[in-house]
Amino acid sequence: MQTVQPPLDLALLNPWQRDFPLCREPFSEIGRPLGMDAKAVLAHYQRLQNEGSLSRIGAVFAPGAGGASLLAAMAVPPERLEDVAAIVSSHAGVNHNYEREHDTNLWFVATGPDDAHVERLLCSIEVETGLPVQRLPMLRPYRIDTGFDLRASQSRASGATHWVKTPLRVQDQPLAALAERGLPLVERPYDHWADQLQLPVEAVLTTLERWLAECTVSRFGVVVRHHELGFTANAMTVFDVPEHEVDACGEALARVPGVTLAYQRARTGDWRYNLYCMVHGRDRDSVRATVAHAVAQAGLADMPQATLFSLRRFKQTGARRFTPPAPAMSRTLPTHQKERCMLTPEDARLIDHLHGGFPLVDRPFAAVGQQLGWSEERVIERLHQLLAQGVLTRFGPLFQIERAGGQFVLAAIAVPEERFDVVNAVVNSFPEVAHNYRRTHALNMWFVVAAESPALAQDAIDRIQDAVGLQVFAFPKEEEYFVELRLPALPQTGEPHGAGCL
Repeated sequence: MQTVQPPLDLALLNPWQRDFPLCREPFSEIGRPLGMDAKAVLAHYQRLQNEGSLSRIGAVFAPGAGGASLLAAMAVPPERLEDVAAIVSSHAGVNHNYEREHDTNLWFVATGPDDAHVERLLCSIEVETGLPVQRLPMLRPYRIDTGFDLRASQSRASGATHWVKTPLRVQDQPLAALAERGLPLVERPYDHWADQLQLPVEAVLTTLERWLAECTVSRFGVVVRHHELGFTANAMTVFDVPEHEVDACGEALARVPGVTLAYQRARTGDWRYNLYCMVHGRDRDSVRATVAHAVAQAGLADMPQATLFSLRRFKQTGARRFTPPAPAMSRTLPTHQKERCMLTPEDARLIDHLHGGFPLVDRPFAAVGQQLGWSEERVIERLHQLLAQGVLTRFGPLFQIERAGGQFVLAAIAVPEERFDVVNAVVNSFPEVAHNYRRTHALNMWFVVAAESPALAQDAIDRIQDAVGLQVFAFPKEEEYFVELRLPALPQTGEPHGAGCL
């Protein structure tokens, strides 16, 4: 059944999936024929993003433009599927993660700044899950276009995709990182990018225009979340085609309206399929009809083939091919995965003493030991042990981020119970997330975002919302009255002392 979109939603989403205005005040230009000012347009786009229909407004880079991307697949025992999917989704470099109808049932896309980064990500997943990952690199694209006609049951567009042979220059990659994340929803968004890059805004706009003219960027504009807009039937059809026929068949698939993706991929192991075709639609019957038409048009009826419909979407977010990888974060284990440990009175004395401040002298550990009657070596050894036990999450300064120009933002999500573990893993994968708790309320997931600036904090919140497909309620601090994180480790009464590893 076709989902009917409100007229204003259609007017702001459908025509602007391509050719988004490249001018100082794009939202004013969009609103002018609708009788809306920029603030009203921005408010509506913000609502669409909060509801999950709008992923971002930005660039979709052509294959070959830079960075690395790889389709991967796993055969996961059904009883482990949700747990393994949560592990896969927890990696920031994974931007799509789906269950499909096949023994090879978990399919995801891994992206990063280079092939080595993606390979490390896949190796990590193999170690964490104990399962092999099939790597399915793309050899040639024929069509890659996930723009949707929201008035129809399927995409009506067709045609070949440009394949960029020369990647972006290194000096262009900071702008590319911003463009793949998406425009900030402010009246002059390109000025915001220019300020971040310390470039004239004219240089930013000229570069974007050049990328479009050279087809380095396939399209610049609204990127929708197709599931939320009713395109819930997603089929990947794969074919085993003789090498000398692949190009002709792939080019024929690209000419069929309704085919959103078509490309050649490497065969691997027992997976002998090398030509892929994707069709997105509002219902399975219409998708099957398009697949059948595409098979006939491309002369693929007699080729070995399989159609894998998606069953569950575990994660869908934008690719990060140009964003520098976040430094490896040492994540504390969830509380239920830790063994409870008891602090000795000596360790409690050490922690309480260091709460008061760390001596700024040439040999600080010796100074601490002298005050406690310990040796320097004993102080260092006990700190190493407390870090290993998880009693100490880290050893270093605790600073006031707002005074350094940054921002802490408390945020919350109402997570459906059946999705909690998956959403939890995705939220925890963001390096900006400093704390994450479950609480007894309809808003049952509460976390803190910490970033170097308010703009980057908002960007992280937008990306988390995009990744989980749920509205993130942000509660930025308006005024600070009291902050004290010094928790006494020594008992304050005569009762025996004991503390869990929190």
